[in-house]
Amino acid sequence: MKTLSLQTRKDTIMGTPQIRELLHEYINKADERLINLMYAMVQADMKEDDYELSDTHKKALDERIAAHEADPLSGSSWEEVKTRIKSQL
Repeated sequence: MKTLSLQTRKDTIMGTPQIRELLHEYINKADERLINLMYAMVQADMKEDDYELSDTHKKALDERIAAHEADPLSGSSWEEVKTRIKSQL
């Protein structure tokens, strides 16, 4: 595992625990735009191997795939979905 360090303006080297603490403080004070930017950076950095679906989620997906394979025409097109949503606004 890499050790994360950050050099501050005072030329002090901080380790991972100090950086985490500062990031938590920053996130708690940041506005929505910055939070969204940070979240997008994290999402872009995630790799498929970094997480795994739970058994419950896997089962739900398997059920949905099976339902689609049994009746592929039962779903809605994206255009139909958009029209339905817009009609409810």
